[in-house]
Amino acid sequence: MKIFAKVFFILLLILFISQCGEKKEKRDDGDTNTPPVINKLILQPLNPTIQSEITARILSFDKDGDPITYKVKWFLNGNEIGEGMSFTSEEIAKGDRVFAEVTPYDGKNWGEPMRSSDIIIGGLPPKILSLQIAPESLFVTTPQVVVTAMVEDPDKDSITLIIHWMIKDEIIPDTSNVLNLKKFNLRKNDVITCSAFADDGEFRSEPFIFKLLIANAPPVFKTEIDSIKCPPDSIYYRLPIIDPDGDPLNFELLDAPDGIQIDQERGIIYGSAGQVTTFEIMVRATDTDGAYSETKFTLTSP
Repeated sequence: MKIFAKVFFILLLILFISQCGEKKEKRDDGDTNTPPVINKLILQPLNPTIQSEITARILSFDKDGDPITYKVKWFLNGNEIGEGMSFTSEEIAKGDRVFAEVTPYDGKNWGEPMRSSDIIIGGLPPKILSLQIAPESLFVTTPQVVVTAMVEDPDKDSITLIIHWMIKDEIIPDTSNVLNLKKFNLRKNDVITCSAFADDGEFRSEPFIFKLLIANAPPVFKTEIDSIKCPPDSIYYRLPIIDPDGDPLNFELLDAPDGIQIDQERGIIYGSAGQVTTFEIMVRATDTDGAYSETKFTLTSP
């Protein structure tokens, strides 16, 4: 009986071990992998421009704790245009729509793909590179000034140039790039302060600050003359030369026959040329700042 009991016990033990092994095998066979899941997908920056690098920010979960990688496809206006965790393109333009499609992978199985929301490519402000002033020098006699600009606009929009003018600490409501100077009673050394803006209808550039100076004006002739009639033996002629700034003038004879002189303060030509009935005279008028004008004209007998 004892031998039979031992044999029976050993058989039961073998049967138990065999059943445990079968259960273990069944448990191993049922241990399957769970694909990863994307919880959240955001594209950044939220307000991109054509110069932005757009990046996919992904939150995901893997039940088995496996490391996750991603396949990211980028779409521009509904057309697939590239892959990778970030996106830039020379083909992109203001107003284009971009989205990404992301599929997670844990090294064993692909998860379900997720599509991001669309983001719209925004515009960029223009930039003034340089200004051109016409005329380059402004005097009290200058009727108007015109400002043009070289502008860089990444979006290639139509640009309007806006100028904010300030004269004698007074803001001028005119925002045109053309300013009528005659109505402001400007004087020598007056300063016009200006702020230029390039406007594309959506964005306005940073201000481009510049100043315009009313420069010293050279003397001018009130009338155009090239021939003067007067008796050659008793010449007396006041030159029709004025200074626009009201500065005193100094007059000088540069070329004249013997016997002809000039009053340097009043600008009067006088004297006698004797028997010479027709001759040329060249004069120079200089203001107190050194600006001058020269002219040549002919004196003839009446």
